[in-house]
Amino acid sequence: MKRLYLVALLGIGVLALAGCRRGGGLGGNPEVTATAVSDGADLKLTWKSVEGAEGYKVYCDGNKIWDGKDTTYTIQGSQKVCKEVEVSAFAGKDEQKTKIDLAPKSSDITDLISSDSPTGNSWVELDLRSGSARSVNQSHVIANKGNANLAFFVFFRQPPATTVYFKDVGRTSVGAGAREIAFTASSSGRLAPGTGNYYTEIQTAQNAYHFFWVDQGEGSTDNGKMDNNDYFGVIKVNSISGSGPYTANVRIYIQYKVPGLRWVVTE
Repeated sequence: MKRLYLVALLGIGVLALAGCRRGGGLGGNPEVTATAVSDGADLKLTWKSVEGAEGYKVYCDGNKIWDGKDTTYTIQGSQKVCKEVEVSAFAGKDEQKTKIDLAPKSSDITDLISSDSPTGNSWVELDLRSGSARSVNQSHVIANKGNANLAFFVFFRQPPATTVYFKDVGRTSVGAGAREIAFTASSSGRLAPGTGNYYTEIQTAQNAYHFFWVDQGEGSTDNGKMDNNDYFGVIKVNSISGSGPYTANVRIYIQYKVPGLRWVVTE
């Protein structure tokens, strides 16, 4: 079982968005950098001054949440978790916006077979570059577990037990990979919890909702620390059928737009 981490560092991930220059009274859209701070709970926005701007505004999912003359603003995830953020420069009635899409990517997996099956795919691969997930077999995991752009976990059952689990690759006979995945107990919401809430092996069931944390692997100096090398997401277990082996239908969301950000909007 993964230790409960008591030490947390600043989680930092960066997403830079450059606005295009347009005509009119303003010199163009704000050039915005989005950074995960406060262990990934908050999103810090910074932008360059726009020529001709009287001030700036920040929107969360279409609703204005701030305006002023500063060129930085931090959205606190404990108060708001946004699917889309906009930063605008304004002068009179002229307003030019830069949009930041923070929607996680979702992938449906309908052929996930518990590990006691002699055939079929019992493993899930998370591709952190694209935000996609798919089911794979153990041979694929063995060949690719050292790839830091990928993370793996297994849908596990030990007969004759009727309980099923999600396990990080390091909790199996395959051995630790470059990445480690840890899961929360079934939960809810849009903000993944901080350190102290994750385990590399967790019991699951139909309709469960697990946040997950993709960390650096065991042995890394960053293991157990939330930083800009990490990724967060959600596993929604839509169904589990059969009597052993079991078949699971899951949807996986990965927040890969801003590494280190714990915001996962699934609706």
